[in-house]
Amino acid sequence: MKRYKFLASVLLVLFSFTACEKDLLDINDSPNNLPNAEPNLLLPSGIMWSAAKIGGDLQLFGSLWSQHYTQNNNSSQYRTIEQYNVTAADYNGIWTNMWAGGLKDLQVIQQKATTSNSWQYYIAARVMAAFDYHVLNDMYGAIPISEGLSLETNENPVFVENKESNAIIIKMLDDAIAKQAEAKTLPSMGTADYVFQGNTDNWVKFAKSLKLKILMRDFAANQAAIEALITENDLLTVDASVNVFTDAENKSNPLYEQNNRKLNTSINLRASNTLLKYLQANNDPRVEAFFLPTDAHVGNPTLPRFSGLEQGNYLVSPTIPNVNTSGARLAATDAVYFMSAAEVSFLKAEFFVRKAAPDAAAAKTSYDDAVTKAFSRWGQNAATFLAAGGKYAFNTAGTAEQMLEQIITQKWVAATRSQAWDSFFDQNRTGYPKISAVATTDPSYVPGQYTVSPNSILPAGQIPRRLPYPKISRDYNANTPAPEALNNKMWWHK
Repeated sequence: MKRYKFLASVLLVLFSFTACEKDLLDINDSPNNLPNAEPNLLLPSGIMWSAAKIGGDLQLFGSLWSQHYTQNNNSSQYRTIEQYNVTAADYNGIWTNMWAGGLKDLQVIQQKATTSNSWQYYIAARVMAAFDYHVLNDMYGAIPISEGLSLETNENPVFVENKESNAIIIKMLDDAIAKQAEAKTLPSMGTADYVFQGNTDNWVKFAKSLKLKILMRDFAANQAAIEALITENDLLTVDASVNVFTDAENKSNPLYEQNNRKLNTSINLRASNTLLKYLQANNDPRVEAFFLPTDAHVGNPTLPRFSGLEQGNYLVSPTIPNVNTSGARLAATDAVYFMSAAEVSFLKAEFFVRKAAPDAAAAKTSYDDAVTKAFSRWGQNAATFLAAGGKYAFNTAGTAEQMLEQIITQKWVAATRSQAWDSFFDQNRTGYPKISAVATTDPSYVPGQYTVSPNSILPAGQIPRRLPYPKISRDYNANTPAPEALNNKMWWHK
């Protein structure tokens, strides 16, 4: 009971910030006001602040920009995101709450745990902080990773470029991994650990899996290190997720709470034709887990069960009635995923097709495992899809690039309702799914390819690649990098 009361208190503060908030919070003051708390109280706080933003606002951005969902043509909440018209004044809470909430609490844990030799808490906090830095780094392009939590002594922390920040994050992960032996004899963190329920070995596997993911950003330079991690195979076989949400106000999954409870309507997110048509073309049963049947079908089962909208085409004329389109299926109890066992298997499959001498057979083994896990999450069996001649059977005879496209396409589908922000990263990194030159209504359209929003403010054919630095950083830190267009690529983007 205490666990859920604490969860509710954290989420209540989080959901008091809206997408249009005017952030007045000092980003060096923890909103939880727990500077004197012990690690067993700070760890759930640090994890939940991270989960709330990654599973809330960033999952929303990812779901729209990965074209899982789109804005309803009969409401307007997310139109600016669909226009690719996100400005420095929007969504400041992502930055504020990650730095002043999650990262600040995690820093205090590391300091206290070092003093008390509580290495089990040190490992969890160190890995969680590294993960938060990773997400911020890849969303914004450079972050004040070395000085951003020291505003008491430095009001203008320096931003460290993305590639250099990655190196710092990897050192953090290596540091956490090195403490594993010292943590083994210490008491379990138990219910204070919302991710692995006190299993320190899984935190180390999470560290190694995240390290693998980051190294893949520069595959050619890191192939030996990547291969060492793959060969060791001490990687996640369970999900790194927060699965403590209940169907009650301020205790629910962050995106559900934000979209389905806090807004004046819950009809904003609808099925994107990009994903829906891919699922329908392949008779993929996960369509039931991702989208709701149309109200029209519920009233008359002879009508189509699922129907979507063109991505970003919220000004379609004539307007399509709500009863004729499928809503996004979200649940109050949905977990927030940081990394998943399926993701790790997809990364392994990617390694085997990208290595100097591609190993199609090994890639198939990891790919099949990843797709099986992705189906199992929603209670489905992938066996017939993966069997010879099946819709998703791995093409071992294809080129390395064709195999990579197949892997990332399935990873994109698997990220729906879980890690949509990560499929946004993957499209930037690999170029898959490809961007179509035609709408999904065109006979030449290839199901699963992205389309460009018809209401985009970006140059023709361009899609977003980053978030803008928030106004709160620009107002208070003179070292905040100059603004960049949302379509400007980072060094690791294809």
